[in-house]
Amino acid sequence: MAEVVERKGKMWTTTGIVRNGKIYCCIEETLFLAEIGALHLLDENDTPLPLKDIYAKMQEKKHGCSWESFEAYKHLKALGYVIGRHGIPWTLKTAKVDSSAQGSTKMNNIVDGESRGSFIITEMFRCLDINEVQPVFDVYPPNSNFKKSSPGTPCFVLCFTSGRPPSKQEIEELGRCCGGCPLKFCNVDHGRVSFFSFNRVELPVLP
Repeated sequence: MAEVVERKGKMWTTTGIVRNGKIYCCIEETLFLAEIGALHLLDENDTPLPLKDIYAKMQEKKHGCSWESFEAYKHLKALGYVIGRHGIPWTLKTAKVDSSAQGSTKMNNIVDGESRGSFIITEMFRCLDINEVQPVFDVYPPNSNFKKSSPGTPCFVLCFTSGRPPSKQEIEELGRCCGGCPLKFCNVDHGRVSFFSFNRVELPVLP
């Protein structure tokens, strides 16, 4: 996790989770913003952190996100969708969202979240199993009025298939776990991101 210590612009209304008035970014958010030049990375000693170090962390698969998940995240963000980790609330009742950020986007400073007391949040992400068919992201439609305190229902939950189609039993179980929210499945093959879904149909009885 990374703590945002300086923020400007409106992108933070749809990026990062809020805990005790502070914004923390998971690794896919951090890498995406770093790639587009929207933030400046610092380590716990306020030393600039090269982008290659974040790539290396992503390859470790120890932060609840695989490289394939990041590819899907980046693709959907480029289309304007609002994306959050499934099962991780945007904010808690005690959190305070700073809605006063205005102006153009500038470089933002972040530091390693573990050094700032976000150990519990980091452990939540590390406990996520990224090897099985599972819900990974809650995806919301582009919305300028999106609020972390009341995000509403996702337009779909994005699940990953680990290179194989999910079974009927897995689809039904995922549907129950996601409260009936529409499911979409994602497969990433050599950088090509594919999305698909399943519909229940009634076949006519042949005479």
